[in-house]
Order: sequence, then C-alpha cells, then structure tokens
Amino acid sequence: MIIQSVVSGLAVGGIYALLAVAFLLTYRVAGVLNFAQAEFVMIGAFVASSVAAVAGVPLVAAALLGIGAAAVVGVLMERVTYRPLRNAPHASMIISTVAVGIILQQAAHLIWGPNPRSLPSLVPNVSLDILGSRVSTVSLFIFVVSIVLIIGVTLLLSRTRLGRQMQATAVDADTAQLMGIRTGQIVVIAFAISTALTGAAGVLVAPMFSVTVHVGMLIALKAFAACVIGGFGNLPGAAVAAFGLGIVENLGGSFIGSDSKDLLAFALMIGFLLLRPQGIFGAKVGEKL
Repeated sequence: MIIQSVVSGLAVGGIYALLAVAFLLTYRVAGVLNFAQAEFVMIGAFVASSVAAVAGVPLVAAALLGIGAAAVVGVLMERVTYRPLRNAPHASMIISTVAVGIILQQAAHLIWGPNPRSLPSLVPNVSLDILGSRVSTVSLFIFVVSIVLIIGVTLLLSRTRLGRQMQATAVDADTAQLMGIRTGQIVVIAFAISTALTGAAGVLVAPMFSVTVHVGMLIALKAFAACVIGGFGNLPGAAVAAFGLGIVENLGGSFIGSDSKDLLAFALMIGFLLLRPQGIFGAKVGEKL
C-alpha cells in the first residue's frame, strides 16, 4: 500500500514539478509570473486528444503536436502581452497573464465544447508487482518522463551557451544586453520552453483525468505551492518539493482520506510562508537559475 502510494505520488509530483519549473523559468528570465500556465496544460491535453482521435495518427505524434501547440501559443503570448508591457508596472504584467488564461479557457470552450475528452496513455496500463504492491506502468512512465525533462532543462541551463545566456538574463538583463546577449530572444525562448513543459504535463496527465477546460487549474495551484515550499527562485529545489508534495498528498489520501489531499498541499504552503518563507532551498536575490 505504501509503495503504491509513493509511486503514484511520484507520478503526480512529476506533473507538479514540470509546472513548477515552468513557473520559475519565466519568472527568473522574464521577471513575470505566468498565471496562465494552467491553460497551457489544457492546450497540450486538448490538442493531443483531438489529434489522437484522427484515424491512423500515432499517439506519440499526437503528444508532440500537443506540446508544440502549447509552445507556439506561449510564444504568441510573449509577443502579444508580455513584450508591450515589459516596461509597465509588474502588477500589469501579472494581470495580463490572468487575462490571457481566461481568454484561452473561453477559446477552448468554444473550440472543443463542454464535453470531456480523453487521451490514451503512451504506454500500456499494466500493473506490476513490486515488493507485494501493485504499481501502474503509467505512473512509472510519468515519473520517468518528468525526471528526464527536468534533467534536460537543468543541463540546458548549466551546460550550454543558451543556458548561460538565460542565466545572465535572469541575473541582470540590462548588463546581459550590453554584453551582446539578445535578451528579447532569450525571453521568447524561455516562454517557449516553459509552455512546452506545461504542455507536456498536459499530455502526461490527460490519461489520468478527463480533459476539460479546468484540467490544469488545481495542478497549477499545487505547482505554485511547490515553488513556495522549495524556494521561489530555485528550480531544482522547486522540483524536489513538487515530488515531495505529490508523495505527501498521496500518502495522506491513502491513510487519512482522499479529501485531505488538497488540504495537506495548501496547509504545507501556508506553513512554509509563515515559518520559512524562503522555502527549503531558498534562493538569494540574484542567484543563478
């Protein structure tokens, strides 16, 4: 029972971790919290499910198109809303992301309608016997894919020229621009990567839940809670906190009751805000990604 809850928690935590990294990537590079991230979960899931419903289209192709659609809409969002407001007060940019989220949600409702959709898993749903517990291959797949994507983003940031440019832009965009870094392009790339990660989360979570316009809302809120718990500004810390949050929630659901999951997640966030507002791995101002 415990092993099953832990593995399921790691799978759910992987979804939270992808969104947590997406939140912090745009926050550190572009200086804005993108509160429309929940809708990019929805876009990835809806596009993938629609493409998968077309006869003869492989699931992998449908998943990649869903992720690509989220990234394209993310770039459009940067061009239409962030760029014109980059010199405006920070509150204006945050409000614009909320407005974009509402627009995307309503547009999805018009395009796909109110009826829930479904997306098959990319791997067969088979139960494996691990130390006497039944563990789903879908949960293991989600955990592994989320780990691979997060490690990939971490290596991109730490080992590549593009990653160093993103880190320089995150620390001081004006100085980075004086050094020849095209910070405008870096911000576009940050939006594309973050929304692609969120779209991937949508593709991964779609087989677990019905795909509706609200599919990403609670996921995004818990990912934000993981950012607070891990340390707002520390990407690896937020990812670790997200996995931990998924485990705590699932163990609580197994031993206390399913209604306790949301309570535990947000109670932990409030506890950290009160007792350790910098989070477990709190990043100092100006610290690298």
